[in-house]
Amino acid sequence: MVFCLHARNNLRISCQKTIAFLIALFLIFPLRAGAEERDSTEISVSKLFHGIGKNFVNSLLFNDGLNFITSAMGTYVIVDSGFDWQYNRFVYNRKALAYSGYPALFIGYVMPFALPVGFYVFGRGKMDRKLQTAGLALGQSLILSIGYSSVLKGITGRASPGVADILDHNRSYDTEDYSREFEWGFGKKGFIAGWPSGHTMNAFAAAAALSEIYYDSMLVKALSYSYAVFIGLGVSWCVHWPSEVFAGALIGYAIGKTVGRSFNKLLNGERDGGVALYVTPAMIGLRISM
Repeated sequence: MVFCLHARNNLRISCQKTIAFLIALFLIFPLRAGAEERDSTEISVSKLFHGIGKNFVNSLLFNDGLNFITSAMGTYVIVDSGFDWQYNRFVYNRKALAYSGYPALFIGYVMPFALPVGFYVFGRGKMDRKLQTAGLALGQSLILSIGYSSVLKGITGRASPGVADILDHNRSYDTEDYSREFEWGFGKKGFIAGWPSGHTMNAFAAAAALSEIYYDSMLVKALSYSYAVFIGLGVSWCVHWPSEVFAGALIGYAIGKTVGRSFNKLLNGERDGGVALYVTPAMIGLRISM
């Protein structure tokens, strides 16, 4: 009983810190990013799909495909070495630690959607072209991250670490190593939980995209990657294996860098050929440019 009350108090304090963290991010990110000289232009929300086809492919080919390859090979090494299971047991036997990852899980659901909207709306209100571009880049990074993570999770069917009863995750009482359980196929264990960590992928994609657009701001970079590490570490305590966080970080970084560079070209008026989806009130179509 004492332990449960102590855990609940810790969770309450963690949630209070979470709210403060969210408010700080909403204030610091757009305000600090918009502190530069502004280029007063309205950017259509349809630019959310700027070069999305090319960016989808180039994310996979980023760094000669090494990010995706390393994420797979690294996962194999981490699982085969027993590190995933040892880390799992460490967290499992410290129940308060397992539940302390909940704030990161909550923020990881909210921020990927709130930040693109916040940047874009704030930028439109201030007529700040760079803030609007950042919001659209964050939105596209999220779209690509969800796409890649959903497909990969559906294919690999990774077993949940089972360290906490949070949302659709259940604490397991199995004491045998089940870190190697994968059900290859498509959709056998759904598209939400599993390998790689979608939370981590979204967070690192956002951080990498912002670091490309605000390449000259060390504060934005520091805040962005601190946020990404916070999300990755937190979800590794409650709903993901470490190898899933490792893979999510590498793939998310590739997506964010690719999208950030593409939107930087848009921001600077440079040509960025490829396949792009465009949306108008009358139709939806593909634009192919060479």
